Amino acid sequence: MELSVFGIKFTIDTIIAISAFIIALISLGISVHFWRRSFRPIVTAMVKTHAAGNMATIFDLEIMNTGSIPAKNIQLKAQQEGINKALGQDAISDNKRRWLCCFDEENMINILHNNSSVKCSFGHSKEKDQGFWKYKAKIPITIEYEGWFGKRYIQHQDIQVIDSNSFTGYHWGAE
Repeated sequence: MELSVFGIKFTIDTIIAISAFIIALISLGISVHFWRRSFRPIVTAMVKTHAAGNMATIFDLEIMNTGSIPAKNIQLKAQQEGINKALGQDAISDNKRRWLCCFDEENMINILHNNSSVKCSFGHSKEKDQGFWKYKAKIPITIEYEGWFGKRYIQHQDIQVIDSNSFTGYHWGAE
């Protein structure tokens, strides 16, 4: 059996071979697309509990690279308006200098290997918003970074000032 298209004759074997070739090209294109999306650094931030007691909870800010290659030149940014909404009564200038310096340009993280993290102290919360942070406050941040091969990424996310040992605030015993 033959099929004629624009004066060119194709046998059934040729049609099957051309179809297989087209399917292989589409499959290759899809594979390359998803490989490019997964072969990259994925940098996120999270407020983690350093210690908690009946008077206060103290926090760390942890930056993680869960991607498949290292990230470099990582810079955290936050708008002052978003930070101000999250500040508690103990947000005096010395504490702001200590715990908001992670958003300063000179505190860029030069390199963070894949499956690695780095952290810094990030204030505390107390009952009735008497700590540096209001408990459960959300702070919108932007994480800007580069992949190992120079591609730039911008990630927008919210970090929440909450006990990372329990998403409800209640848990059994101390760790």
